[in-house]
Amino acid sequence: MPLFSEVYGAYFRTVERILQTETIIKRDIDTIIREEAFRDSFLFLPQKLSPDSPESWGFLKSGTDGILSRITKNPPPQFITTLQKRWLKSMLEDPKMWLFLSDNAHEELEHALADVAPLYPADVFRCFDVFTDGDPYESEAYRRAFRMLLHAVRDGEILRIRFVSGKGTAQEGRFLPLKLEYSRKNDKFRVFCCRIGRNGISGYGTINLGRITGISQTGRHLPSDGLLEKWQKSRRCKEPVQVEVSAERNGIERFLMEFASYEKHTEWDAQRNICMVKLWYDTQDETELLIQLLGFGPVVEILGPPDFRRQAAERVASQYALLNEFQEESTHL
Repeated sequence: MPLFSEVYGAYFRTVERILQTETIIKRDIDTIIREEAFRDSFLFLPQKLSPDSPESWGFLKSGTDGILSRITKNPPPQFITTLQKRWLKSMLEDPKMWLFLSDNAHEELEHALADVAPLYPADVFRCFDVFTDGDPYESEAYRRAFRMLLHAVRDGEILRIRFVSGKGTAQEGRFLPLKLEYSRKNDKFRVFCCRIGRNGISGYGTINLGRITGISQTGRHLPSDGLLEKWQKSRRCKEPVQVEVSAERNGIERFLMEFASYEKHTEWDAQRNICMVKLWYDTQDETELLIQLLGFGPVVEILGPPDFRRQAAERVASQYALLNEFQEESTHL
């Protein structure tokens, strides 16, 4: 159940933004609905907001020249419910929250929520199929590096970065960060960036934040428009992975949530009660994607490409052999 399905949910935010001004026209309402609500909201939301509709919520009244005005004197007040406060308190217990907040902002929130009980304790979750050697989020050096990278991604600033490569060699250079990404399976952050040489961009690469040993600003900026798309296109798979997802055990909803960040195309087969999905992915993440898909068990069937399906079959066969070996050893004990 969504925690904030009513208060500050999508429709609440949509209406709140519409009522921020005393008057508004229908074209602006349509724009706000497109930006704040869902794709299918146009099927009913305009009728709910139109004062001439029998289904109107009654928030607006008609004026001259197609201008609508709100019926309230003031815009909607902003407030935080007890449930939201408790949820925020639980979020503050996640060490990753320190990455996105300054120390002062974090302390202010802690003070403001001092008398609020968390919605749930941090140790209530037991994560499976996740590596235990995650990034050191409590480290001051790590937090500083993350915040500098986040600022550089937003402002297009070139940074000087020292890090240890995956092969254990120390490297240093100037880089333009393009995107920060979190891997839930590895519990690590990585940054996609351009390497800056004497004559401009000399290549693209990925740096794991946990391997950064030094970082500093250069004061130089470079427009990053289109660079991320160009880099991603160069690493994009030639053929998408094609899978069938069954509705068994709420499989379709779980699958779409798990792969929400992936570029994909879905088709619903009502006769078979399955969802056909095509997934496009970064070629360097192929193994991780394969493991994620196999984690769904019989709910997901990998149809292609042939090489990807072959890899999946080999992994399943290997796991089956290990299971048989374990059972045989157990019978001889």
